[in-house]
Amino acid sequence: MANILGYRGQRSATRAPWAVATSVLFLQGWSTVALSAEPAELEEVVVTGIRAGLRSSLEVKRESIQVVDAISAEDIGDFPDKNLGEALQRITGVQINRQDGEGRGVSIRGAEPGLNRVEINGVTALSVTVAGGRDVDFRDLPVEFVSRLEVFKSSTPEMTEGGIGGTVRVITRRPLDSTEPYLAGSTQMVYSDLAKEYDPKFAIIGSRTFLNNTLGVLGAATYEERHLDSHNARTTGWLRRAPAPTGLGATPGRGTDVNGDGTLDWIPEIPRYSLDRRETKRPAFLGIVEWAPSDTMKVFAEGSYAKAREQVSSMLMQLSAASGLIDYENSVVGPDNTVTHLEVIPHPDFQTDLAYRNIGGSLEREQYTTAFGGEWNLGSFKLDGRVTYASAEVQNDEKNSVATIFGVPRAIVDYNNSEGAPNFTFPGIDTTTADAVNNLTAVFNPRTNSQEETSAQFNVEYLPESNWLTSIKTGVELRELTMDSILFQRTIQLTSRTGIRSSGSTLSIAVPQSVIQDIINSNSGVNDIRFFETGALGFGGIRYWNDNGDPTYDATIAASGLGNIDPHAFNPNTETNNSFQNYLDTWEVEEKTNAAYVQGSFKFDGLAIPISGTLGVRYVDTDTLSSGYNRIKHGPGDVEFPRASRDGGYSKWLPSLNLRFDLRDDLVGRMTAGKVLARPNPSQLAFRRSLDNVGLSGSRGNPALKPYEALQYDLGLEWYFSRDGFLSATAFRKEISEFVINTSVTEEADDGTGTVRRYTVAFPINGGDDVTINGIEAGAQYAFDFLPQPFNGFGALANVTYQKDEGFKGPNIITGEILPFPGLSRLSYNYSLYFENERFGARASYNWREKWLASASGRGGLPEFNEDFGSLDASLNYNILPQFTVFLEAINVLNDQRIEHNTALRRIANETYGSRYFLGVRARL
Repeated sequence: MANILGYRGQRSATRAPWAVATSVLFLQGWSTVALSAEPAELEEVVVTGIRAGLRSSLEVKRESIQVVDAISAEDIGDFPDKNLGEALQRITGVQINRQDGEGRGVSIRGAEPGLNRVEINGVTALSVTVAGGRDVDFRDLPVEFVSRLEVFKSSTPEMTEGGIGGTVRVITRRPLDSTEPYLAGSTQMVYSDLAKEYDPKFAIIGSRTFLNNTLGVLGAATYEERHLDSHNARTTGWLRRAPAPTGLGATPGRGTDVNGDGTLDWIPEIPRYSLDRRETKRPAFLGIVEWAPSDTMKVFAEGSYAKAREQVSSMLMQLSAASGLIDYENSVVGPDNTVTHLEVIPHPDFQTDLAYRNIGGSLEREQYTTAFGGEWNLGSFKLDGRVTYASAEVQNDEKNSVATIFGVPRAIVDYNNSEGAPNFTFPGIDTTTADAVNNLTAVFNPRTNSQEETSAQFNVEYLPESNWLTSIKTGVELRELTMDSILFQRTIQLTSRTGIRSSGSTLSIAVPQSVIQDIINSNSGVNDIRFFETGALGFGGIRYWNDNGDPTYDATIAASGLGNIDPHAFNPNTETNNSFQNYLDTWEVEEKTNAAYVQGSFKFDGLAIPISGTLGVRYVDTDTLSSGYNRIKHGPGDVEFPRASRDGGYSKWLPSLNLRFDLRDDLVGRMTAGKVLARPNPSQLAFRRSLDNVGLSGSRGNPALKPYEALQYDLGLEWYFSRDGFLSATAFRKEISEFVINTSVTEEADDGTGTVRRYTVAFPINGGDDVTINGIEAGAQYAFDFLPQPFNGFGALANVTYQKDEGFKGPNIITGEILPFPGLSRLSYNYSLYFENERFGARASYNWREKWLASASGRGGLPEFNEDFGSLDASLNYNILPQFTVFLEAINVLNDQRIEHNTALRRIANETYGSRYFLGVRARL
C-alpha cells in the first residue's frame, strides 16, 4: 500500500515466465518468497523502498509485448503524489490537468482526458463530470489501494476499446498475492498554506488467507478531509467593438478604437477575482475475496467505492468592463492594440455593473465498481469470464448569492504590471460594504449527472503444442451504458431598479434599496484569507470584498416573501412550460455494445533475432438511443417542450499487431500498428433540439455521431543495462479522424402543428479532416551503485516527450493561423533525483509541460491557451523501526502559478493554489 507497506522482499534469480508476476510482487514490498523447482538457483536479493518500486516498473515494461509504462505502489508512495492523476504525470507522454491544484484528468500523447479509457481491475471507470462527459476524475481514487498503475499506449484485440490516447489500468492489491497475513495503516496531517488549514487522512488495509491458503480476503479503507483553495485573477474575454453608427441617437464611447488610429483595440470584457474554496471529505472502501480450490481454478468477487462531498463557498468580484462607455481621454493602448489602462463611465442605456458573487452549495461524487468472475485451466485450454457493474453519479446542488451595483460611477482596470493581471479601482466605493448595491439574487441550480454500465465477457484461450504459435485466444463482451442529465434552475431577485420584470427562471421582486443593503450589511462578511496570499500579481490593489454566504442567501429568500426557492414549484413565467426545469439540459443516452475478437500470440526463438508478438482483430457493434426534449417556439410566449428520441449506431473493425524483438539479452525492440476508437461525449449525442418558428433556426445534439478513430504506430528501442537501469526511445504516430465539429444545415421538421418547415439547425457532426500526431518519447533510469557509500544510495530517472501535430483545421480568429491540436504540449518532461539507505529516503521531482491549447473557441470564439507550467515536489522518510516510518512530503514547493491567455499580451487567468505539506507515519504489523 502506498505510504504504508514495508519495503523488504526477496526475488528469484531465475526469470521463468510464471515468476514474472511474482517478481513484481516482491518489488512492491510484499514479504513473499518465490518457490522454484530448482532451489539451488535461488538467491536472496534485498530490495528496498524507492528502488524497489522503480525496479518493479522496469520489469513490467520489459516483459510486456505492448508499449506500456507502469508505476508500482512504492513508486506512487515515494513520489509525493496524493492521487492517481498526480502519480500518472510521472509516466512518459502523460500530462495532467488540475483543479484547485489537485491532479484531475490525464492526457496521453496529446489525446484529451475524454478520449482515453480507464479501468479499475478491468472494470470501466466512469465519469463524474458535471454536465456529462467521458473523462475520469482521478482525485477521489485512493493511491493506498493500488498495487500498480499501467498505461498501455498500444492495443491488443482482447482489450476493451474506447481510447485513442491509451488505456490506464488501475490494479489494486489482491488477497492471494501473499500468503502472509498483514495489517497496515497510515495516518497523516495535511497543511495547505493557502487555505491555512490542517486536515487529516487515515488509511488501513489488511489481508488474510484461509483453508490452507486457498481462500483470501482483503479489505481496505481510507478517509481524508481536504481544504482545497485556489485564487484566480481572470479577464473573462477580450473583445473589439465597432463604434455606434453616426447620426441621430448614436452613443459615443462604445467603439473600441481607443487611441483613434483607425484600428479597433482589444478591451477586457469581464475582469474578475475569484477565491475558490472547497472543503472536501473523501471516504473510500475496497473489498476482494478470492478462492483458488486448485492450481487450475480461481474465482473472485470484488468491489470498490469512492465518494467525495465538497462544501463549496467560493467568492468572486467581477466587473462588466465592456458594458459602459469608454473614457477615451484617460484610457491607454499598449502593444498589439491591447488596452493596458481602461476607464469606463456609466450611461443610462449602458450601465457598468460590479458584482459580488458567491458560489455555494454542495457537490457530491460517488463511484462504484463491482465484478464477479473466475478462470479455469484445462491444460491446453484456459477459460475465464466476468460480469461487472459500474456506477458514477455527481450531484451539484449549486447555490449562488449575487449582490450587484448597477451603474458604477467610474471603474478603472489597469494591466501595467509584471503579471498582466487586472488591477481594479472603483473610486468612491468600499468593496467590503453594501455601498451602492441595488440588486440581490439567490440562485439554486441543482443538477444530477449519472452513468451506469453493466458488462459480461467470456474468453477462451488455446495453447497449441507448437514451437512458434503460443496462443490462440477469442472472446465476446457485452456492455450496456446509460448516461443521463437533469437540471433545474431557479432565481429569486430583489431589485430596487425600475422596469425589471420576471422572465424565464427568474422571479423579480421590487424592494427599496435600503432592504438590499441591510441584508448585506447584516449578513455578509469579507474573505478571511487575503486574495492571492501565495502568489504574485505585480500590484497591491483590492484584496478583500463582500463574502455573501448562506446567511445572505437565506435572508434574500426570506425578504422575497416567496417562502422558499423550491426548483420543483410552479413557474408563472411564460415560455417555461410553467416549470423551472431546464429541458434542453435534461436527456438520456443509452449505448449497447457487442464486441468479439480473435488474436494469436507467437514466438520465433530460432531466428537470428527472436521475435514474439500478437496479431488479431476486434469487432465492435454499438447501438445508441438518445432521448430528450424538443423546444419549439411558435411565437412570443408560445413555447412547448415535447419529448423525442432518436437512435444511431455503428460497427467497426479494429485490427492490431504488436511485435517484440529480443535483439540481445539487454536490448529490446518494439513495433506496433493498430486501429483504435474513442466515443463522443454523451452531451453531444443527446437529443435536445430547439426550434424557433419565427426565425426558422435551431440547434440540437446528434445521436448519429460516430466515434473518433485513429491509426497508431510505434517503433521503439529499450536498453536494460542493469537491474535498476534502462534507456528507452519510442517514435510514435497517430492518424486521428472522424473529429466532432459543429456545423449548420437546413433540415425539415414538424413545427409542432403538423406542418413541416425548413430550419437552419446547428449541431455536431463527424468532420472529414484528419489530424496526424508524430512524436518521440525517451526515458532513462539509473542507480549510482558504483559510487562509494553512502553515495551509492543516489539514483535518478527522467523522461521527455516531443510531439507535433498536423491537419487540425481550427482557425485562430485573432491571427488567422491554424491552431495546434487541443490539449497537446509539444514538449514535456519530468525528472527525479532520489537517495535512500536502510533508514532514510528522499526524493525531489520536477514535472514540466510546454504551452497547450485548452480551447479552440473559448469566450468570444477566441482560442485559450495554458502557458508553460512546471511544478516541484519533494519527500523525506525515515524508518524508525522496520515496521514504522515517518514521512514529510510537499507538493508545489515553489508555489508555481498557472497562467492562461488568448495571446501572450492578453492574459485571461492567473491562478495560485499554494503548496501542500504532509506529515505522517505508516506502519505494518
